[in-house]
Amino acid sequence: RSLARQHREVQEEVRSHRPAIDALHEQARALPPAFANVPDVAGRLPALEQRYQELSARAERRRQDLQDALSLYTMRSEADACGLWVGEKEQWLHAMHVPDKLEDLEVVQQRFETLEPEMNNLASRVAAVNRIADQLLATDQRNQESIRATREQLNARWERFRTLADQKKEALTSALNIQNYHLECNETTSWMREKTKVIESTQGLGNDLAGVMALQRKLSGMERDLEAIQGKVRDLRAEAEKLAAEHSEQAPAILARLSAIEAVWDELCHSLRRREESLGEASKLQGFLRDLAAFQAWLSRTQTAVASEDVPATLVEAERLLSQHESIRKEIAHYGDDYRSTRAVGREVTQGQTDAQHVFLHQRLEALDTGWEELGRMWENRHHLLSQAFAFQLFLRDSKQVEGVLSTQEYALSHTEMPTTLSGAEASVKKHEDFMATMEANGERVQGLVATGRKLVAEGSLHADKVQETVDSVESRHRRNRDTAQELLGRLRDNWELQRFLQDGQELTLWINEKMLTAQDVSYEEARNLHTKWQKHQAFAAELAANKGWLEKMEKEGQQLASAKPELRTVVTEKLAALRGLWDELESTTRTKA
Repeated sequence: RSLARQHREVQEEVRSHRPAIDALHEQARALPPAFANVPDVAGRLPALEQRYQELSARAERRRQDLQDALSLYTMRSEADACGLWVGEKEQWLHAMHVPDKLEDLEVVQQRFETLEPEMNNLASRVAAVNRIADQLLATDQRNQESIRATREQLNARWERFRTLADQKKEALTSALNIQNYHLECNETTSWMREKTKVIESTQGLGNDLAGVMALQRKLSGMERDLEAIQGKVRDLRAEAEKLAAEHSEQAPAILARLSAIEAVWDELCHSLRRREESLGEASKLQGFLRDLAAFQAWLSRTQTAVASEDVPATLVEAERLLSQHESIRKEIAHYGDDYRSTRAVGREVTQGQTDAQHVFLHQRLEALDTGWEELGRMWENRHHLLSQAFAFQLFLRDSKQVEGVLSTQEYALSHTEMPTTLSGAEASVKKHEDFMATMEANGERVQGLVATGRKLVAEGSLHADKVQETVDSVESRHRRNRDTAQELLGRLRDNWELQRFLQDGQELTLWINEKMLTAQDVSYEEARNLHTKWQKHQAFAAELAANKGWLEKMEKEGQQLASAKPELRTVVTEKLAALRGLWDELESTTRTKA
């Protein structure tokens, strides 16, 4: 690094002499030829340039050699550091044994978790060493064998270490799986024995309504728990078969724990069956209470779902909520049979009974009736709200489209210009008539939107103010665009008439100018005798008289146009005055010739 710093200073000094040499070249080119061709000048400067180039090239080679040496020492240093880390971790892995206790396994697992980020970091450093080696092999020809040996040694050692780490981690994971299996077996066994005790604790309860209701309270959620326990036993069975296949030396212990679990599960199932058999006729009553509790739970959940006051903010959300609400209606219809069945059995159970337990059960049934009817009303109210929200979102979507159309119309109407040619004026009129036909077609969409908005307002929509504001705005803009378009059509047609008049005037102007040139033509004077001149003059005067009606027709049409369209009076009057002036000048010239 020290040599590299010194060499950078040398290269800077070499580069600093480049301006001086360039200045010498400029001075040589400025010398007179007599001095420029002197040998001391002509030969010395190229030699100096060559020596400077050789010095620059040698400095660059020296810089590259120093850089290669620095990269080589960096690679070896980094490779040694990586090897030292690998050696320390290899020693730890070789000395590590897989413990038997779960607590000790978890401690070792934590150490492995800290090892993984360190390995990822080292993998980056090994990759960096390989990149430096590739660069050196392409530039450094003197240390090829040393570079390859260092790289191959590091890569081989790194691969061996990764293999060892994977083996140890796999062994640790297997041991953890086995210990977790035993732990889950213990927890599941405790869970099943707890449920067995709950079932056995109900043996002292009577088979009357009070006893059955007490039994129902104690066994509440038992079926759900049994389903969960059955699923857990099934998972443990699959896990035991997998572990036994992977660890044949521990297979007897693993399968023995599975047999013990299944025995406890069978005991739980037998206890439940014995309790159900002991109930006798009361089992029907227990089934009714279980069904009643399940139906009341469903009713409560459904009422909560229907009672939502969320208002959709987008059309997609409105469609989704409405669809979900319709699915709830189907679910309510599906539960209708369960409601009627539960209600019928409830009447049978409580009929003629006056004790406190039956009175309480009767009150639950009345609450069930109230809740069922309330659910229907709640669904209708929510459906009405969601339908209004859906209609409002549809209205918003359609209003944005219509407002976009109106904005396009407004832009087109405000950017229409009056053409200055007859063909352009005629094309503009036809284009605007097509535009108005399209406006008329879009008017149906506007009217449809207005009708929908008024219907929402009449139905008392939550967004009635917003809807009314949009309806008023759309109606006003549509009416304004229609009036503007009609007014613009009138102005375009007026412009069309004006351009037709101006073009006729232009044609007459060209004809007058042409005849003026004829009247002023010197060849007119070249007629050989007076009679011929008189004949030419008579013919020319006759042509003027024959076309004077053209001017009179233009004047008549111009006066009518100016009278009908006062805003065009100035343009028309100026054009007529110009035509009359040209015509009078032509007649004056003709009389002079005569």
